[in-house]
Amino acid sequence: MQLDCNETIICGKIIKLGILRYTPAGVAVIEFTVNHVSRQVEAGVVRQITCEILAIALGQIALTVAELKVDNKVKLMGFLNRKSHMNQQLVLHTNQVVLI
Repeated sequence: MQLDCNETIICGKIIKLGILRYTPAGVAVIEFTVNHVSRQVEAGVVRQITCEILAIALGQIALTVAELKVDNKVKLMGFLNRKSHMNQQLVLHTNQVVLI
């Protein structure tokens, strides 16, 4: 059974910015890492949340991300997928990035 619900929105600070490269088909691609820190309520208890999110952007979004700098704060919107067939690490595939 295929489910189509896969949307992620997260804010954070860019802590690592890869090199802009191109696929063999000529599509721009860049990987970057965002550090997220927030307070969230779970079961009525406030929790301090800290995590690093590996993200990837393709096409025009990759060109936009390539112009950003480490320490820029961003809001990312996209979907989650595994890094590769051999690597189950989750990666945020960014469809939209907003500088905040």
